[in-house]
Amino acid sequence: MKTFIITGIQMRNKGAQAMFLSLSYSLKSIYGECEVIGFANKYDDPEQYTFPLLPYDDFTRPALRYGLYKVPFLVPIATGIVGYLRKSDKWRNKITDMKKALQRADAIFDASGYTLGSGWPKQSGRMLLDTIRIARRFNKKIILMPQSFGPFDWGEKDDSDFIDEVKKELTYPLKIYARECEGYECLTSLGLQNVELSADMVIREKIFPSASQISTRHRDVKEYYPAPNSVGFIINKNVFRIGDASAVIDLYAKMLQRLLENGENVYILNTSTADTDLVKQVLGKVRNSQKVQVISGEFSSPELIDILARFKYVVASRYHSVVFAYRSGVPAVVLGWASKYTDLAALFQQQDYVFDIRSTTAAEILDGVDKMGASYVDEARRIRECLVGVQATSVVQQAISALEEQGISATVTTHHQVPSSRGNGKATAMTV
Repeated sequence: MKTFIITGIQMRNKGAQAMFLSLSYSLKSIYGECEVIGFANKYDDPEQYTFPLLPYDDFTRPALRYGLYKVPFLVPIATGIVGYLRKSDKWRNKITDMKKALQRADAIFDASGYTLGSGWPKQSGRMLLDTIRIARRFNKKIILMPQSFGPFDWGEKDDSDFIDEVKKELTYPLKIYARECEGYECLTSLGLQNVELSADMVIREKIFPSASQISTRHRDVKEYYPAPNSVGFIINKNVFRIGDASAVIDLYAKMLQRLLENGENVYILNTSTADTDLVKQVLGKVRNSQKVQVISGEFSSPELIDILARFKYVVASRYHSVVFAYRSGVPAVVLGWASKYTDLAALFQQQDYVFDIRSTTAAEILDGVDKMGASYVDEARRIRECLVGVQATSVVQQAISALEEQGISATVTTHHQVPSSRGNGKATAMTV
């Protein structure tokens, strides 16, 4: 039985969770029986999931990279101390388990969303580079699945040295899939020959599990469904990091106000506790805010897809909320600040509904809201038509083919039936 490790993931961020699930279940659809192990940075109570997770963090990663497990008694003692200080036994025996998993793994797939680029500190990028070094230490092939890269302009003294480090380490992966043109150009400008362009896995792969497949504590989310013919509204705290906070709150309030004035039945979908106070602040600036209903809770990514599929269109500024909407054929008015939003929208001929928070006026955005209200039926049809083309090929299958060419994988059995949730609330059988 084949064994694959997926790194660069976490379960608390639902976009990161969705990338892991998309990759994991696509691998299972190709191989049938295979073991997929998640090396996850953040997760709560791994027993709630139907798949194995091991803690891949600032404690375990150096131990694996530098081979500290070779020193007698060092890891057990260190594990005990860290567990005592942090009041958790999540690391107990886990480094040994991770070492064994790495030794028997057929390949490693990294499913980071965005770590290597000046939108984040260099330390975030170094986590990805450490993963590549660990793959090399264990002599394993690694493929970086679709994610964002660049730009590489931190404006710091050590930029040149760090970029040299990036170039050196990124020559090792068998394949690097950049999901935006900007990232592709950033990587190929370094002279890398292993880079390809690919859309996000969650939108490109047909396979996606239902909530009942991934959790031992499945619940019925029908009680959270919005009323028919409603509009979804999703606030993102990261927008406040990009723009002036008070201006962003005013903009969100104006958009909500315009939707109400247009006679829309609006639901704010609050998927993160970090956004709760922001929701309250925005509603405090909206007249007749009692007409805006709030759907709030900790939902899994399959549950979010299920809920988002019920809206006629959404106003969103979380990248994967737009991905979830598009794969369900739901149009979106998008507030963004990076090329990942425009490149995603271009796949579905939705460029007219993407607005850069840094350079677009409120009037232009409100015009976009009005336009969507009048055209969402046509836009939904266009998205569904484009989705067929986007999902005509599989980046996971392409990655597996690259491994086969290296003589790593045995004969692949395809077309295994895997129940799949595509946002319509129903489980259907899909094949790759």
